Parts: sequence; structure tokens; C-alpha cells
Amino acid sequence: MRVGMKLGIQKAAAASVVMMVMTGAFAQEDAVGEVEVTDKLISVSGSGHKRTFPCDGRKLEVVGSGHIVTTTGVCGAVEVLGVGNTVTVEVKPKGRLEVTGTDQTVRWKSEGKIAQSVTGTGHSVTRIK
Repeated sequence: MRVGMKLGIQKAAAASVVMMVMTGAFAQEDAVGEVEVTDKLISVSGSGHKRTFPCDGRKLEVVGSGHIVTTTGVCGAVEVLGVGNTVTVEVKPKGRLEVTGTDQTVRWKSEGKIAQSVTGTGHSVTRIK
């Protein structure tokens, strides 16, 4: 690889890291993919993230595989897509829980009824107290 090309790739990688930090996206050392937290959304993508987030009414999206995500507080909506994720969450009354893919484990609680959509195979979706 030419030196100029190698430096260009290094600069591009450094710029993408800066952009991830600036947008609130960050990754764990043993995980792949991004975590983005905004005032309306918590988004976990890739694989292997093990995180706890204060939900504070936001939507939680977990996409990918092998994540272990726990929230504190109440989420407005929850979407879990992929394979083998584990999510523990509280959903607001009349909120929505959507589980898609294979072998998802979702433990949820709510002070009222919620809308649920569960598609795919091998899921364990359990209401907890």
C-alpha cells in the first residue's frame, strides 16, 4: 500500500471517530457497531453491546445480535430486531413493543396495557413485575 493512501485511510478513520463522538455515537471495546443516544432515541446496533440506559420516554431500538440492554425509567416504544439479543425494559402504558428475528429474550413491564408485535422464531417475551 502506498504511504499516501495509507495516510488517507488513517485520516478518514480518525475523522469517522470524531464524527461518532460528535453525534453521540460510541462503541464498547468488546462490541461492534454504534450506540446513539439523542433526546428522542436510544439506538444500539451491531453486536455485543452490554449497556444500561435511562430511557426517559425515548424510543429504544436494539438491532443486531448478542446485545444485553437494560433500561431504567420508562420507554415510549421498544423495537428489538436481529438474533439473540437480551432486553429488559419498562414500556409506557399504551406504548409499543416490537420483537422481530430469532431467539430474542425480552423482559418487560408496564403500568398498563401495551401493543405488542412479535414475529420470527424462538423468542422469550415475558412480562415481569
